[in-house]
Amino acid sequence: MLTGTEKSTLRTKLSSYEGNIPYMYLDSNGYVTIGVGHLTPSLEAAQKLNLVVEKTGAKASKAQIKSDFEAVKKQQGGKPAHSYKKHTKLIMTITERNKLTNEHIESFYRELNRFYPNFDEYPAKVRLALFDMIFNLGMSRLKSLFPSFNKAVKAKKWTEAAAQSNRQPPIAPARNKYVRELFEAAAKDADNASAANKNVHAKP
Repeated sequence: MLTGTEKSTLRTKLSSYEGNIPYMYLDSNGYVTIGVGHLTPSLEAAQKLNLVVEKTGAKASKAQIKSDFEAVKKQQGGKPAHSYKKHTKLIMTITERNKLTNEHIESFYRELNRFYPNFDEYPAKVRLALFDMIFNLGMSRLKSLFPSFNKAVKAKKWTEAAAQSNRQPPIAPARNKYVRELFEAAAKDADNASAANKNVHAKP
């Protein structure tokens, strides 16, 4: 399982790269999204969200959610999240956004454990890097688009995983750099541990 520190770091990093938006907006692919990258693919899905009216704090009705969802959905995708604010009247509280993020973390944790049998044994830096990858890509794309990367991860070849971890735009270069440096740091830690172990055994 992830430690409390890892979960805290993960939530902070995900918020910095995905945003933590209280209202519905369109992501770079034109999908209705809210919170920390929470995809809302249909009206039915949107109406299951716990939203409130921004001005009053009253619980939003299905009709009000439908109004916001449809108003945002018909806009052009790929704009900055704040540009969709004028088309909405509802928000999700920070408590609900954190709850959704935690649910995603738990779900992705289970998927990562199934795909990488030794996931819990990986260094914390590697686990954080893999969470960023799956949160952004989803498991299906992580598995299908990164075969060399996944081979390196399963072999615990962190330097090779770093080299194979690059994602294409619209992923920001800074986000790719963050993941690459996590793997590189894990590789350095492993080398240092190996060298220290050799020194211990070399002593008379």
